[in-house]
Amino acid sequence: MRIARTFRLWVLAALLPLAACAPRVAERGTLDPEAAPPDRRAALARLTVENRTDYELVIVYREAARPAGVVELGSVEPRQVAELAPIPAGEPIVLAARTPSGAEYRLAPRSFETDELMHWVIPEDAPFTPSGQVDP
Repeated sequence: MRIARTFRLWVLAALLPLAACAPRVAERGTLDPEAAPPDRRAALARLTVENRTDYELVIVYREAARPAGVVELGSVEPRQVAELAPIPAGEPIVLAARTPSGAEYRLAPRSFETDELMHWVIPEDAPFTPSGQVDP
C-alpha cells in the first residue's frame, strides 16, 4: 500500500511539469486574407486570357529559372475570355498557350506583382510553334 501511494506521488510529480509545458490552444482567427499578416499571404497574381483563335487553348506556365516543370492553369474556348487559376508573383515565369495538337505560343519571361491582374490577349494570327519544335 505504501509503495502504491509513493508510485502515485511520483507519477503526479512527473506529469505536473509536463502539463505546464503543454502548448496552449490559440484562439482561432478569421479566414479573411486581408486580416492575415502580409508575410503569411501567398504571393499570387490573377490571370485572364482572351482567346481570339479558332482553337481551344490550354494555358500553362513554367518557372523561368527551372523550365522542366509545367503547371496547367486551365483552358480557354475559342473566341472566349476566361479567368484562370492564379499565377505566382515575384518570380519570373513563362506563360504559354497550347493547341490540341501541342503547338505552343509563348510569352517572354516576366514577373508579376502580388495581386496584379494580367489580361493576356492571344491574337487570331498568333505564331504557334509546332510541338516537334517546342523547346522544353
